[in-house]
Amino acid sequence: MCEGCHADLPWLIHSCPRCALPLPRHLSGLCLQCRHELPLFDRVQAAFTYSFPVSELIPVIKYQRQPAHLGWLAAVLGDFILQRHEGQWPDALVPVPMHRFSQINRGYNQAELLAQRLGKQLQIPLNACLHKHRRTPKQMSLSLEDRRHNLQGAFAVRSAVPEHVALVDDVMTTGTTASTLTRLLLERGCKQVDIWVLARTPENH
Repeated sequence: MCEGCHADLPWLIHSCPRCALPLPRHLSGLCLQCRHELPLFDRVQAAFTYSFPVSELIPVIKYQRQPAHLGWLAAVLGDFILQRHEGQWPDALVPVPMHRFSQINRGYNQAELLAQRLGKQLQIPLNACLHKHRRTPKQMSLSLEDRRHNLQGAFAVRSAVPEHVALVDDVMTTGTTASTLTRLLLERGCKQVDIWVLARTPENH
């Protein structure tokens, strides 16, 4: 990628230090939602805001079966995390799972492909301890409250959980999926859950 294109990407520069919600430059510290109630996960690392061209590329990856874009996107996210990460590295990367029928229909789980590339770049093993055993409607079409109900009982932990993991996904919107999976991991003995995503949506609702 040339320097101009790299610079023109929608980098997430100013955000909530906990959930990575994009914030206006004149605001600092936690966003209003995190001030009201801290999320269960420890920190979100997101390289981009969900805007052009990332907002065009991710649907192409997911719905038009063009996962090749994940190669350079994962490399950019890996470099971003290397520059921003503080403290201990996770023991494992855990991709957000898809229901097996949905994955068969798509041909792959983009979160798993992203985690594989990040794991190779950062030398962190993958752990497929999470399983989605109930198919659910797409979250993007639902309200915040409906998103929470939609995911109830949809996931399970099927193997041992490391003490410190990073959940890997493509986009974080309301954080409902991240919070649901974090709760499951903490209940099974995990001590710290980070969230690593390509992009964060500008609004947390």
